[in-house]
Amino acid sequence: MDTTLDVTIQSRSTAQAKADVDAAVKLAREIEANTSRFKAESDVSKINANAGVAAVTVHGDTLYLVQTSLDYARATNGAFDITVAPISELWGFYSQKYRVPSSEEIKNILPLVDYTKVQVDPANSTVMLADRGMQIDLGGITKGYAVQQMYNLLKRRGVKHALINFGGAVGALGRRADGKEWVVGIKHPRAGGGELVGELHVSDNFVSSSGDYERYFIENGKRYCHIFNPATGYQPREVISITVVGPDSTADDILSTSLFVMGPESGLEFMKSRSGTDALMIGRAGKLYFTPNMKSKYVITTVEHI
Repeated sequence: MDTTLDVTIQSRSTAQAKADVDAAVKLAREIEANTSRFKAESDVSKINANAGVAAVTVHGDTLYLVQTSLDYARATNGAFDITVAPISELWGFYSQKYRVPSSEEIKNILPLVDYTKVQVDPANSTVMLADRGMQIDLGGITKGYAVQQMYNLLKRRGVKHALINFGGAVGALGRRADGKEWVVGIKHPRAGGGELVGELHVSDNFVSSSGDYERYFIENGKRYCHIFNPATGYQPREVISITVVGPDSTADDILSTSLFVMGPESGLEFMKSRSGTDALMIGRAGKLYFTPNMKSKYVITTVEHI
């Protein structure tokens, strides 16, 4: 999935731990094979190739991810939208030939970004995009889903102490073997060298982070990241980093993107409806915004301003 997967397992023999990790990696690769837009035989590639033409029969993972994405698209009033792929492509984030498109180009392609035109038939396990030229990208949900599935797999295998880090989507299974909670760093979005804004202590929980420091390019001194507002075709500018902690890794992954698009005020208001899930947002000017329970429940230390 174009990122790094780290799995730490404690209190298992070397042979057991290796088998556990091999099983987790195998599962992640299976999910990727079905959901990656960069693999020609994946469900997503077939859905995109058949946009406006035909429905595609998909695997269970893909069906679940598409349905869940649409649920959150409706809940966030379109802040999360898997049909934003044509915009990402226009800006060069798939080819890595980055460019700032003209306003006319963006205006012309925006009609292809519309989650309401994703047609799902759960009974027949099919997905179809209504219009030619539409594309979906499940990159904003798949890592979180994969972490959840790997977490469940390791738990079924008898693992008691594990930490999964899949490119910013983190799953903490149990506590560390010494009884302490796992510590997850919150990356400083502007400093290099691994500097942190703060730390979280978590157990039997999930963390997802997103920001404009992950995939971006700079042109004429301005930063352009890989996260887009589906309504405008441009990058949101109110937030530079989001960290979400909660019991559902798939939801955390979605929310780390959705809140980025919503911005601090609307994002914090939306999180009032997400009982048991908390967030930290870093605004453009470096101000830190917390949901009410975030700091008291999870944050060990944090700077007040960056």
